[in-house]
Amino acid sequence: MVKRQLIMEKSLELFAENGFESTSVQQITERCGISKGAFYLYFKSKEELIHSLIDQFMTGILKELEQVVSDDQPKDELLYNFIYTSLGELQQQSNYAKFFLTEQVLTFNKDLFQRMQNYMNMFNSIIFSIVKRQFDQANPNMYLDIVFTINGLIKSYSELLLIGNYKVDLNLLCRSIVEKVTLIAEQATIQFVTPDYLSHINQTPTYSKEQLSELITTIQQEIQDDELVGESLQLLKEHLHEPKLSSVLIEGLLKNIKENEQCKWCAYLYKKYLHKEK
Repeated sequence: MVKRQLIMEKSLELFAENGFESTSVQQITERCGISKGAFYLYFKSKEELIHSLIDQFMTGILKELEQVVSDDQPKDELLYNFIYTSLGELQQQSNYAKFFLTEQVLTFNKDLFQRMQNYMNMFNSIIFSIVKRQFDQANPNMYLDIVFTINGLIKSYSELLLIGNYKVDLNLLCRSIVEKVTLIAEQATIQFVTPDYLSHINQTPTYSKEQLSELITTIQQEIQDDELVGESLQLLKEHLHEPKLSSVLIEGLLKNIKENEQCKWCAYLYKKYLHKEK
């Protein structure tokens, strides 16, 4: 395991055990068996480490969600697929669940709060697309209220995943949430959330050319045993500064790097950057 990934995994264990504020860089390095110098070689601070943890976890889930709610999926299964994937990831990665669902630093630190808010906007955008497709018989004025209903139910029930010995039947839980949402979609008539909220959920985080290039460089330093990924990253970085690759070739390069766990976030941001530049 490369050191950067080791630091992220061990620090997450400590954050889940002790909380963010109570965990020191010294404790992280001791858990990893590395020096402080090695830690600061990869992360300038604990806050930067948190950014990386958020990016890795959220982009991993978003990648899965984009697949299970794609246009070729039956519309009556979209919400179930979304909930099952979201809660399933939390269930499988309990350290992430404990940290993201309970850690107060995300609300007190402005930068971290904004980062999480950006991701929540992206999640809400996906949910909104599901509501429009799966509940197309509902009153369109109620779509955004249904989005909030889905969010609230998922957040509330996800707390069951944090209870030590409580066994959660994920299939039953997801079907239960879908049933409740369906009843609300069919019966609710009082609109509360107004259309101007759409301007918020359509916002997504983007990186500048310089930030993307720096991110790629960091990943290249970590990935030295995968020649295909390394060459793909180099070509993508060169394209940032001197665009000359075809869209087909870029898609192929992004596909190459997305297979590597450490490159998922980079591939996602690169696509967002290209879309913004069009």
